[in-house]
Amino acid sequence: MDTASLINLCLSVLQNQPYQNLAGAGWSDGSVIRERREFPLTNTVRITDNRGFISLDRGEITEASAQLRGLRLVDESVNWDRTMEEKLDFMVQRCHTPPTDFVLPVIVYRGTMNLTTEQSDQMKNFIVRSFNVTGVFPIVVLMESGESQEKISNNFHMLGASYVFPLQKFQMEQPERDDETDAEILTFLTACVNEADRGIGKRQRLGREVEFRRQVQDQIVMELELEREKVRHRVREEIKQEQQKVSVSPLITD
Repeated sequence: MDTASLINLCLSVLQNQPYQNLAGAGWSDGSVIRERREFPLTNTVRITDNRGFISLDRGEITEASAQLRGLRLVDESVNWDRTMEEKLDFMVQRCHTPPTDFVLPVIVYRGTMNLTTEQSDQMKNFIVRSFNVTGVFPIVVLMESGESQEKISNNFHMLGASYVFPLQKFQMEQPERDDETDAEILTFLTACVNEADRGIGKRQRLGREVEFRRQVQDQIVMELELEREKVRHRVREEIKQEQQKVSVSPLITD
């Protein structure tokens, strides 16, 4: 996944400038981008580069949920394995100040390989969780999907994504603007603004402060359940190791 290339395109199209690597394009798999970084598109719209998913497990989805709820700051390190104490400290710092921003989730998927069954199940969990948090489904952007584009696009639609936008001609090895890519970027950004407006409208109807308190409570429940699952897993592993020790212990008789 490479959100930086998408950000570079959005910036160059809106500024009507040649393509530049302003966001530091590279694989955002945890080895390149480790923090959230914002780039202003307009006076009121910002696009954020994020650390890419590594496994899409419950820990990563829980951390992503905290970001979507406004319980994480921009320009801070994204850590998929925070301790429970760190997570609670973050929430205590943020829970008294409802965010004024609305975070719209965007999934950037690069490559010609379709999601495996396991990855599809994990992605569906993330898509459903994103909707529960924001009130809108994530928007998906496909990059360099080649002949697999239609198949991958259909898969994301089946997982719940309402909008899937393929960038047909853009190539990371030779990044440049063209009329077709510009039109695709503008269509993508228009959908983002429209979906954000829908999400903001839902939040206003629910009451911003009331909804934020609910979001904080839901996040705490998620964090506690994740912590319980870690404890259960650790106990199961310890029991398994003890059983293995017993099974290989020599039998001693008089």
